[in-house]
Amino acid sequence: MATMDFKAVLNSVDSKENVELAIKELFPNAIIQKNEKINEDFPIVKEKGTIEINNIDYSYFIQRIHDTKIADTALDCMSQNIIDNCSIFEISRQAALAGKIAFVLPNEKTLGGTFELTLNSPNLIAWIEEITWHKGREEIPREVNDDLKMRNDGVPQDWF
Repeated sequence: MATMDFKAVLNSVDSKENVELAIKELFPNAIIQKNEKINEDFPIVKEKGTIEINNIDYSYFIQRIHDTKIADTALDCMSQNIIDNCSIFEISRQAALAGKIAFVLPNEKTLGGTFELTLNSPNLIAWIEEITWHKGREEIPREVNDDLKMRNDGVPQDWF
C-alpha cells in the first residue's frame, strides 16, 4: 500500500478558501488543519504559507483518474520522477477547483498554481501500474518507462 502526502504553497494572491475548496474536490476526506502560519494580514508578503496533509486519503483521486479516462497519462506523470520508491508530481489547482485532474509537467508554470503530491511505497512502480490499470491494457500493455510513454514535454509517442 502506498501513502500520499499533499502540499500547497499559498501566495499573496491566493484565496485560502478557494484552495481548500479545490483540495476537497479531489480529496473529499482530507482533514485540513487550521494553519497558524498562513498570513492573512497586512502587509502582504510574497508567500502566505503552506497547507500540508500527510497520508492523505487518495481513493477518490484515483477514482477520478479512471472516471475521466486518464489512467495512461496518470501512469506516465506519476512515474516521471521516481527516486528510491518515492514519486513527486504536481497537479493544477485551477483544474482541481473544477473537479478535474490536470497533471503539470516538470518546469511548467500553470495559471492558479499547483498542488504537490508525493507517493511513497516499497514497490512504487508496481503500485502505480496496478492503480492505473484499465481494460484497454489487455490489448495494448503498458508499464512504467515503456516505449509508449509520453515524452518529457507531454507529447505522446507514436506507436501505430
